[in-house]
Amino acid sequence: MLVCVFLLAALFAFLLLQGDMNDWVAFMGGEASMGLFAVYCTAGIVGISVVALLKKELRVLDAPSRVFAASFLVTIIVGCGVFTYLNFSATQAHYEWMHDGVVYQQMGVSFLQHGEFIVDGNYSRHLGPVYPMYLSLFYAFFPVHLGTQVAVEVIFTLSVVAVFAVTRKLYGVSPALLTTALVATFPSYVFSVSRNYSEPLVLMMYTLTVYFIMESLKPEKADRIILAGLCAGIGFLTKSGIGYFFLITGIAGFLWRFYYMKWQVFKNRNYMVAIAVFLTIVSAWIARNLFLFWDGTFANFFVASQSSDYFYTAMIHSFTKDFGSFFVQFWFFAALTSLSLLSYVWIFFDYLRKAVGRIRDECTSCLLLAMTLPLLITWVVGAVYFVYENEWMADYLITYYPVSQVRYLVFTLLRYCFISLVPLSWLAYENAGKRRDAANLAERKKQLST
Repeated sequence: MLVCVFLLAALFAFLLLQGDMNDWVAFMGGEASMGLFAVYCTAGIVGISVVALLKKELRVLDAPSRVFAASFLVTIIVGCGVFTYLNFSATQAHYEWMHDGVVYQQMGVSFLQHGEFIVDGNYSRHLGPVYPMYLSLFYAFFPVHLGTQVAVEVIFTLSVVAVFAVTRKLYGVSPALLTTALVATFPSYVFSVSRNYSEPLVLMMYTLTVYFIMESLKPEKADRIILAGLCAGIGFLTKSGIGYFFLITGIAGFLWRFYYMKWQVFKNRNYMVAIAVFLTIVSAWIARNLFLFWDGTFANFFVASQSSDYFYTAMIHSFTKDFGSFFVQFWFFAALTSLSLLSYVWIFFDYLRKAVGRIRDECTSCLLLAMTLPLLITWVVGAVYFVYENEWMADYLITYYPVSQVRYLVFTLLRYCFISLVPLSWLAYENAGKRRDAANLAERKKQLST
């Protein structure tokens, strides 16, 4: 019950403090971000203090099954209901205020009409192609605004169902309800998706990627890594605004497998096919960009092959003209994000601290990596965008004042990295299950000895 109260309190604190969502100035200057951050800090500090300093264990999975199921089912329903209200009350102006929402809409219409992504009369590569292609399916049958709302409702529902189904298959119904409640009530996720952002597809593809990687660790299911490569490729083309920083995840994943398999990884057919599938999907988008934007010179090749021209511009600015600011903002956002996510860590604290002693276990290390990589990329990409956008945006939109940084954290960074909540919860279940298995084994040995 305590966890459900926190989840709903955070959601409604964000929405109620947002103020008039039809007033642009009130929308940008509202206290929703500060209010949500205050809730996160309070819950995180108090929660961690109670379970760590006072040595009070919060074993949420040990709660009575009926109370557990009823509480989290109601929480999920409320979260989905709030989303549906936000979605179908969204206006065209709301999409424009959040910018990416209206760009996705324009790309979807363009793909339906021309088979290409044209925005304001120019070929676009600012955003990934997968989500606009999905939207175009609905634009074929509905007016654009209604089609957007229907498409958003469907993909949000599918993302919630996917998280529940995959978690249930791995760990059972109760853990599935808890993880689903975490994502279905996450304020930044619920709000941004209602403004036509692509986060549901990112959540689905990332969840499936991690799931298939874990499945591939079983000898009889080693070929599941190919499906992981497929989902990772689709996920990248859904959120290609991270540029080539996706290489960080690829390199980290390879080093993780190399640690366990050594040179055998190069002889494993499944891994080679998975890499080929991923690179084929990504290369299709790169080839399209080269065809449209490359001027034939060697110097322009790398520029034209970028998955997002906007991110490339932001990266060049941050790394060459203002690297000192980028360095400071990276650590600043790392601290703010970690502080915010502590409000979720305390829920699983008793289970997670057991994972430290099992870090060499393949499943445990896989989930730790899956949890930390989105955070690392969020800090890098977030700092790049923040420094660049501070250069040209008006002061009332983004400044270096802490209030502006917290708003940027809540509206942008948290929706980038909230997908870490899925492997975070799985890491807790993985070690909670092993603890229960060890306890049952000890109990059986005790019974046999007597």
